[in-house]
Amino acid sequence: MNLAFCTSLKALPDSMSQLKELEHLDLSGCVQLRFLPDSIVHLSQLKTFRLSQCHKLENLPVQFGKLQSLVELDLSYCSQLGCLPDSIVHLSQLKTFQLWECHKLEKLPMEFGKLQSLVKLDLFDCSQLGRLPDSIMHLSQLETFRLSFNHKLKNLPVEFRKLQNLVELDLSYCFDLGCLLDSIVHLSQLKTFRLSKCHKLENLPMEFGKLQSVVKLDIFNCSQLGCLPGSIVLLSNLQTLRLSQCHKLENLPIDFGKLQNLVDLNISDCSQLACLPNSIVHLSQLKTFQLWECHKLENLPVEFGKLQSLVEVSLLNCSQLGCLPSSIVHLSELETFKLRECQNLENLPMEFSKLQSLMDLDTFDSSESGFRVYTFDFTRFN
Repeated sequence: MNLAFCTSLKALPDSMSQLKELEHLDLSGCVQLRFLPDSIVHLSQLKTFRLSQCHKLENLPVQFGKLQSLVELDLSYCSQLGCLPDSIVHLSQLKTFQLWECHKLEKLPMEFGKLQSLVKLDLFDCSQLGRLPDSIMHLSQLETFRLSFNHKLKNLPVEFRKLQNLVELDLSYCFDLGCLLDSIVHLSQLKTFRLSKCHKLENLPMEFGKLQSVVKLDIFNCSQLGCLPGSIVLLSNLQTLRLSQCHKLENLPIDFGKLQNLVDLNISDCSQLACLPNSIVHLSQLKTFQLWECHKLENLPVEFGKLQSLVEVSLLNCSQLGCLPSSIVHLSELETFKLRECQNLENLPMEFSKLQSLMDLDTFDSSESGFRVYTFDFTRFN
């Protein structure tokens, strides 16, 4: 039954409980709906229940957990929802639970971990949620856990490592998160890990490299992060790495080139990063290399041209970059080269026209000296 965006609907009739075969109920966007009738818990066949954007909904029926067939529950944007009934932990078939932007929700039921079938839990921007119940470690089937924009969350449960089926973890914008448990490295199935804007995070666990399944790692605006653990080079399946606005990061591990499956590397606004390790030239699968606003970086490794798989290079606003290594002309697969606002760079290598695959060249510079023109022989381009 689809009653979505019935904006004048204030209440449901008790007689709805007679719809014994009802499997799907969508009340999304019923902005005047303040409560649900207690009788709704008798919809024994209900599998999907959507209540997103019911902005006036303050609570759920006490016996909500009687909806034993429920597989998907969406309470996103229920901005007045202050708590969940304890009985919700009896939804034994629930697989997907979305709680986006429930700004008044301060806690989850203590026995939340009884939701043994849960696969996806989304707590995006539950800004008053200060802690997670310890029982959450019992969500043995959980694969996706989104905790982003939970500004009051200071730590994760001690036994977080027990979430052994976790594939995606998003801790972005958890401003008060001061550290990651060492045990987090035992999440053996984790593939995507996001740590954007964790301003108090000073370091990663020493054995971070044990996260052998991680494919995508996003570390954005972790302004207190001073270094990466050497073990990070053991992330043998890592394909995408973003290191952005880590203003205290001064260097990368010397063996960084061991990340043999890395395909996309974005290093932006790491204002203290003065050099790249020479080993970076051994990233044989690297296709995209973006280096933006690294103002202390003066040069690239001499053998940069060994990155034979590179398709795109972007060097934007690296104000101290004085020259490009002559080996760059050996990037035989390079199609896109962006070179913007690198005011100290006076010329390109003499044999730059050897880049036979190059299709897009952008060399804009808006410094006081005006647009800078780099001269080279175009005739050798295809």
